[in-house]
Amino acid sequence: MVSETTSADETLRQLRQDNPDITATVVVTADGFAIASDAGSEVDADMLAALAADLIARASRSAAEFGQGDIMELYARAETGYVIVARAGSEQVLACLADANVTLGLLLADVRQTAAALGSAV
Repeated sequence: MVSETTSADETLRQLRQDNPDITATVVVTADGFAIASDAGSEVDADMLAALAADLIARASRSAAEFGQGDIMELYARAETGYVIVARAGSEQVLACLADANVTLGLLLADVRQTAAALGSAV
């Protein structure tokens, strides 16, 4: 888990500031509890946290079943945007929502960098 929540909150604010196409972010425990978030009023951070934990858990079980190793990140493209879930250390994940017009490569780079920073703060 992130050792200092205010530091995680600031990291998430910086991520959204650096990439304005990101609409919500949350750091989540393996059991689906939000540790930190920058989601604005339009997104329920607790719901995003619970769904992100469920997604990574189901994908991890599937990957293990097929011998693919540990899931490091997931992303899904929907009609109006993206959902990105990335491991941030061994005990938590970073979940992000982004607009459909985002540059996907930059989004993934930003999410990976932030997840690594959050994971090293554990």
